[in-house]
Order: sequence, then C-alpha cells, then structure tokens
Amino acid sequence: MLTRYPPLDTLLNLQYQAVVNDQPQAFTQAQIDQFNENGFIEPVRLFEGDALKRMQRFFRENDARMKQMKAEAKTFISLHHVLPGLYDIVAYPRTVNYLRDLMGNNVVCHTSDFINKPPQQTKGGGHHQDATFNAMNARSFIIWLAVEDADVENGCMWFIPGSHKRGVVQCDTGHYVIDPSQYGQEIPCEVPAGYGVFMSDVLMHSSPPNRSQDRHRPGFTATYAPADVRPYEQLERWATLCSGDDIYGYWKPHARVQGQSLFAD
Repeated sequence: MLTRYPPLDTLLNLQYQAVVNDQPQAFTQAQIDQFNENGFIEPVRLFEGDALKRMQRFFRENDARMKQMKAEAKTFISLHHVLPGLYDIVAYPRTVNYLRDLMGNNVVCHTSDFINKPPQQTKGGGHHQDATFNAMNARSFIIWLAVEDADVENGCMWFIPGSHKRGVVQCDTGHYVIDPSQYGQEIPCEVPAGYGVFMSDVLMHSSPPNRSQDRHRPGFTATYAPADVRPYEQLERWATLCSGDDIYGYWKPHARVQGQSLFAD
C-alpha cells in the first residue's frame, strides 16, 4: 500500500517536486539547495527571547488540555483552529516568511500535533513518510518545532537524507516504510529549543524512544501546503490560512477564534 487512501493512490502525484526559487527572501540559496538534495533544512531559529518563553509556557499549560481534547475526539484531530495560542504559533510571522520561500505566498496549515515524549520510553516509531497520511498530492512541507532541546538521548528525530527523491514508497499496514535501510543511512537531527526543521512530506524519518532518565521531549509538528493543492478528503476542517489567499476555495480556512494573542501584549 502507498497511502491511507488506496482508491486515491493512482490519482495522486506522490513524487517529490523540487523547490524552484532563485530569489529566496528568508532562506539562503544554499538552504534551498540543501532542501532539494537532502529533503530537509538544518534547524533554523524560529522563536527566541520572550517569544520562546511564551511558546514554551503555552505548551506546558495546555499539554493536559490538548491530550484530553484529542482523547475525546476519538480520532486524529488538529487543534490549531480551535486554540488561539496554537493558531498564533502555526501562523508566526518568522515561520511564514520561511514557508513562502518554499511554496509561494498562498500558505495553509492543514495538520498539526503536539507530542511530549516522557523519559525512559522503550518503544518508538519506525520510518515513515508523512505524505502517506494526506489525501492530496505530495506537496506539503512539515516543520518540526523543538519546544525544549531535542537530542539523541531524549528521542530526537532521525532522517534518511535523499530518501524523498524516491517519492512515496510501499508501506505496511501501520504506514511504516518496508525495509527503510535500502533507501540510505539514517542520521539523527538534534534541534535546540525554539528551532524548527523544515522537511519534505516524502522524507523518510523516524521517532525513536526517549531514553533519558528525567527529561521530556516536547515537540510540535505543523504541516503546510500551497493553497492551490486540492485535498480529496475533509482536510479543510483543519485549515488555517497563514499567508495570501485560498484562491480556489479548496480549503475553506477557519478564522482565528477569539482569545488573547500569544505574542502581543
């Protein structure tokens, strides 16, 4: 199998499409080239100073609430259109400036998740490709944001550089890549707090256990796409318009719900 939506497998374009931008405004040209070659860009600073402290405080104070909301939904749910603070994080201006370099001005965030790995874990997740979970062409970009320092000891992600060039490959019923070692050597991606890793939705990556004795590993993942990419299932119920316009009306983005701004007094 290729995706969660087998009837769509022959309809979707599940191959990597290179980023073409010879005048990036936030990234350097070398970083754009790195993305096309490796499938990800080395961690870049997104939150610092007071903004970092506010972002960290939001996740500390809302961790239990988000877990409860996801449990009550009894299915996967993104919360960035429900919680105003989370909306502010996915639409943070510095982050959006980087995203425009990768996909143009019209940007939606259609999926997000917060995972706070506890210490002394014994199990982790195998290599997978996020595009297999999306009922749409493989043109999404994922940001993995470190809320606190993520390193090998507490379960940072591991990537197989260049594996994105294969496009979506066969996966098992758990949506894990079959024999990922055939696609290259995996490497760890350690990320300081407040930094984000920009990665392709077809990059093979894994999330190993948190083997530290007393450190959590809180990480927030947000998935973005150009607004002209059509979702073939009801992904519009999660959409936040971060930049530009939803020119084709594919997504029907949610407006920010009322609540105090996370980053403005």
